[in-house]
Amino acid sequence: MFVHLTPASANKKTGPIPVSTTEEASCPTSCSWYGKGCYAKYGPLALHWRKVPERGMKWAAFCKAIKALPRGILWRHNQAGDLPGKNKRINLKELLALVSANKGKRGFTYTHKPMDVADNRYAVRLANAEGFTVNLSADNIEQADSFVELGIAPVCVVLPASAESQASFLTPKGNRVVVCPAARNGIEMNCQKCQLCAIPSRKSIIGFPAHGTASKTVSQRASLNVVE
Repeated sequence: MFVHLTPASANKKTGPIPVSTTEEASCPTSCSWYGKGCYAKYGPLALHWRKVPERGMKWAAFCKAIKALPRGILWRHNQAGDLPGKNKRINLKELLALVSANKGKRGFTYTHKPMDVADNRYAVRLANAEGFTVNLSADNIEQADSFVELGIAPVCVVLPASAESQASFLTPKGNRVVVCPAARNGIEMNCQKCQLCAIPSRKSIIGFPAHGTASKTVSQRASLNVVE
């Protein structure tokens, strides 16, 4: 598994924090956006993603690089790609190596690895308990509610593009969805300032409105049931 680490991202949404990119082989084919809709499949990020096996480093070297980051630093794992492990399964040994390297840092990421796999649930729960924040990525509000019920990790959800106009709302099961502040106000806000996704004990669901080339496709497949 190859990973590329950018020491200070030029992405306005993240801010100048360290950001990694893992090769596409890490992504599960069960991901709803695997065929069409993944934002990383388009534009400059797509070009970079395809070259990760050439530009990147192997997992052990990547973990060493993360361990060398300054104490207390916020960093994002995977602007594209998923947790270590081919297709649907998380490689627990490799994930724990990253969790260990992250000690004293504030790493956060997202995963589309299927949570109907018991070993995956165990791995995600353990990572969060040990200080490496793994957000479960839901494709719609109903799935977000089901992920919250698992009680193993904070949750994020894809929303239609029109959700950018909302600050927050409740799901049908009463869970609060906070629309990503950087998506709502990209001029003044970014991940470096917000940091909500890096809180493993967070109760609110973070909603990401569809954006980019495939936003129409994503919006059509993401449901938005607003209770309040």
